[in-house]
Amino acid sequence: MKTKFGLFFSFLSFLCLQSQGTKAFDYELLGALVLEDSQMMSYKIEFNRGENNFIQGYSFTDLDGINETKSYIRGYYNPKDDKIQFTESDILYTKSKFLPEEFCFVKFKGTFKGDSKKRLLEGNFVGIYNDKDTCATGKMKLVGIKFVEKKVRKIYKKIKKIKKIDSVVKAEIKPENYLKKFSETKMKSGEKVSVFVYSSKIKLEIWDYGIQDGDIVTIKQNEKVVLKNYKVARKKKQIDLNLQEGNNLIRIITEDSGALETNTTKLKIYDFRREYEVVANLEEGKSATINIVKVKVKTGKK
Repeated sequence: MKTKFGLFFSFLSFLCLQSQGTKAFDYELLGALVLEDSQMMSYKIEFNRGENNFIQGYSFTDLDGINETKSYIRGYYNPKDDKIQFTESDILYTKSKFLPEEFCFVKFKGTFKGDSKKRLLEGNFVGIYNDKDTCATGKMKLVGIKFVEKKVRKIYKKIKKIKKIDSVVKAEIKPENYLKKFSETKMKSGEKVSVFVYSSKIKLEIWDYGIQDGDIVTIKQNEKVVLKNYKVARKKKQIDLNLQEGNNLIRIITEDSGALETNTTKLKIYDFRREYEVVANLEEGKSATINIVKVKVKTGKK
């Protein structure tokens, strides 16, 4: 019984990943990419539909996994015939160790019943490298996020009646707790996330979004201290950082995790074209790194 529920909730982890960031979108869907060799990868899209049925938004691949990546998507959706198509481009952030030129971008065509209660999207996709070579093929199937939330709550009602499942496990899979676990991009101790920006100067905000319990952090840029032994508060602290070309390693070190076992500091990076928000769940004495990669703007000249 316990094994079956473990497998089931591992699969739900593919699905129950909520919106990252503060923007509201007309459409939010989640589910999976199924490759031709039957491998499955969690996938989510969020987008708005504008004039002439053009769509623009974001995709999230391998949610909460070691290769979690957020990219732009642009395409077209015609609700009259349920046809939809979009292409990924321009990575915003990734936890993957692959170089940007090694990324496999999704190009999708299929049907989307956006006005139905379930909001079902399905069809075929092709993965394409920057040099236009094919790197993957398979099928995509996503459903509306509200439909998934409803299913999770329905399942929980049944699970909480089962005596063999202890109270700790039930608390973890309680909808409010379970869905919240996946509501933001998280960095654990020792993790590294790469963020791609275009500005020479960025703004970094830092604050305690949970219980203010005395978390103390030090932040270094390329091993030079930019904020030392700072007691994280609810009020946002702003730091302006000048970037060098290429990699800029921002290391967050937990000096004191406060009354709780882990530090739950939230950081937000602003570039003139984008923003990126992450929660650092770090143990005392441990660190995580944000690699801010300054990208050269393409001019179109050869």
